[in-house]
Amino acid sequence: MSTTPVFFGITPHRELLPANSTEQKLFLMLKLQPSKEIAASRPSTSFAFLIDTSGSMFEIVSGVSQPTGRQEMVDGKLYNIVEGGKTKIDIVMESLKGLIHSGRLSQSDRVAIIQFDDTASTIIGLTPATQVSDLEDAIDSLPNFSGGTSMALGLRQALNIVSGQTMTNRRALIFTDGQTTDEFECEELAKEFARVGIPVTALGIGDYNEDLLMLLTDTTGGVPYHVVTGSPVGAQVTIDQLPNRLIEEFGEAQQEVITNLTMSLSTAKGVKLTRIIRVYPTNVEFPVTQAPYPVGNVAGNDETIFVLEFAIDSRIPGRVRIAQLSLTYDIPGQKRRGEIPPQNLLVEFVDGQIAAQVNQEVMGYVQQANITQLVDQATKIAEQNPEQANELLDKARRMTVKLGNTAMTESLDSAQDELKKTRKLSSDSRKTVKMGSKGKTVKMNDSGSEGLSEEQIRKMSGT
Repeated sequence: MSTTPVFFGITPHRELLPANSTEQKLFLMLKLQPSKEIAASRPSTSFAFLIDTSGSMFEIVSGVSQPTGRQEMVDGKLYNIVEGGKTKIDIVMESLKGLIHSGRLSQSDRVAIIQFDDTASTIIGLTPATQVSDLEDAIDSLPNFSGGTSMALGLRQALNIVSGQTMTNRRALIFTDGQTTDEFECEELAKEFARVGIPVTALGIGDYNEDLLMLLTDTTGGVPYHVVTGSPVGAQVTIDQLPNRLIEEFGEAQQEVITNLTMSLSTAKGVKLTRIIRVYPTNVEFPVTQAPYPVGNVAGNDETIFVLEFAIDSRIPGRVRIAQLSLTYDIPGQKRRGEIPPQNLLVEFVDGQIAAQVNQEVMGYVQQANITQLVDQATKIAEQNPEQANELLDKARRMTVKLGNTAMTESLDSAQDELKKTRKLSSDSRKTVKMGSKGKTVKMNDSGSEGLSEEQIRKMSGT
């Protein structure tokens, strides 16, 4: 561990690698944890809520409703008018009001509310959370809007509002229930959010594009949630739980005492960085298309753990430096920047049979990260080849059982049962397993992946 204010450790999956071997993989675990002094610092927060106000948000999803016999045309669609019950927008409003009345926010926490349909507007800019009356008036105005769905317009307004804030914990949260008309613009904006260190949390309900929400959260270091109207299964969030989910999300943001974490990495010839994955406390795979790499925030009350995956060409025996890594970050509670200076990543290549033990903790995290890949493959082929899809889901399920991820096991059980009965996956099941695989992960110990065979390890590492 280093002597910097952020404790930092590097662990390879093997201490020794075979020399004169064809391309193989090296998995490198990085652990970060702020010092007690930094962990005790309470950062201010700047939170932008982006609320979908398209016509479908006025659908009743909770409570008992009675038909009135009247109909009304909204955004080109004919709706039956009912009385009673709660709409999606009603529950979002209740959730936002529950947050500002939760007692968890202070004068240093600021909230902005942005609505988007086929236009977008900032209902209220960043406002101290103690100005309850102003925030409630803004929330009460949400039903005044209606239209299509252009998420990028809302994202742009959130970025403009929050990106100019310095030395504060910044975050954007999206709630949407439909397909947006501007996916490409959303993808480009995700890169801008990442570049300035603003995680995006995304909650989707109904007919939304889960791949887009997962791209937004993977790129920026946020978390996606699949929200349902009925009883939740596994990793799902029921819409009636939304008020508590917003409070929990804000509380988790308040715990992030290191923000804008950025990784710089240079590799030796014949060495290529192929993946950067945050494996704990949530599963996020960051893009590796352009350095330096924004890799999210770090909580003060636990470790944050990454796995870097390298592809390495054949090497002659010897101890060599394959890469050099450094990190920069903000400490908003102390109004200063910090860094972990360049660290040399050294690997020893040896001839002959290798008896070096595999680090089970590292491989346990690699397994957790690979659950997402198995689920993604299964959902893509479910309709064309349900048998193979079921095999992939079963493999992912066995991993979750071994790792103790009970929420994901339950989600996969339900998806497998549906696949066996109907020979396809519904949109709801697909969203549940895909977005659930990006949720909270299980902390490993030194025997984290005990039970992996040598053959499995060889397949994962290419040795």
